Amino acid sequence: GGGGGGGGGGGAGSSDESSSSAEAASSEQPSNPSSSGKKGRKSKKGDRAPLTIPEQAPRPFKGIRNMSRIERILDGSEPQAFKRLTLARFSCKEFEKKAIPDEVLNQVLGLTLRAPTAFNIQPYKVLMVTDDLLKLRLTGGMMDSNKDKILKAGATAIFLADKDPLQLVPKLERIKPEELQSEIPRYIRFFGEKINSPKEWALKNTMIAVSFYLLAATSLGLATAPMEGFNEDVILKILGIPEGRYTIPLVIPTGYPAGTGKFTKRLPPAEVFYFNSLDEPASNVRAITDSSLVE
Repeated sequence: GGGGGGGGGGGAGSSDESSSSAEAASSEQPSNPSSSGKKGRKSKKGDRAPLTIPEQAPRPFKGIRNMSRIERILDGSEPQAFKRLTLARFSCKEFEKKAIPDEVLNQVLGLTLRAPTAFNIQPYKVLMVTDDLLKLRLTGGMMDSNKDKILKAGATAIFLADKDPLQLVPKLERIKPEELQSEIPRYIRFFGEKINSPKEWALKNTMIAVSFYLLAATSLGLATAPMEGFNEDVILKILGIPEGRYTIPLVIPTGYPAGTGKFTKRLPPAEVFYFNSLDEPASNVRAITDSSLVE
């Protein structure tokens, strides 16, 4: 999550360099032989005029402190990379029985932690199940069609939405500016009790982290299978998790795919996206498909 310093700054610096290079290149152009006292060669039909490089006005350098995080960190390659990432992700039906290196799982979780939550409360936890015996016990709370995924996947992520985030206040005070610390309980009560039920609010925030997890895993070569075919009470009991505090929106087996995976169609964009009212479908949105990678 740390900011890289090269993205936007490099762009502004390169403009200044290209301008200087243009001046240098212009000054190094060979002089016309006829003007140097030597007999000039007559131009023939089809000869090209000498290449001249026009001077470019350098873009004003904003300075690293005046750049947004987007300008500082992105380098322009992200749209194509993200397109590849979203196309590569699929719901895996079968996994190889293969362990995931710790450093890979740690990177996935580190990226997941960057998911935004309301007021940065982070009302969720993720329990990674990698122990084979515990996987076997977990199958007792799974639908039959999901049991094999749990047993073979290198890890299974249990997402736990925290219905009592007030218990997080002492920890949150360590990362909040001092002037905001007193606001934490008031904010949680307002949005987690008045505007939403505690469960609704926890689920909303947790599902953003789920999306980050799915794409983070894909970026590191892992397949995922988000599942809701399980008995929550049984899973909580097996894992020794207090039922009154946590609810499970999804269980996600994660690992190396045994099959090839396939592209699954979505509804037409005009049936999903709208501008200003549901009477104005977004008619110009194009669905992203594998062929988009070569366009």
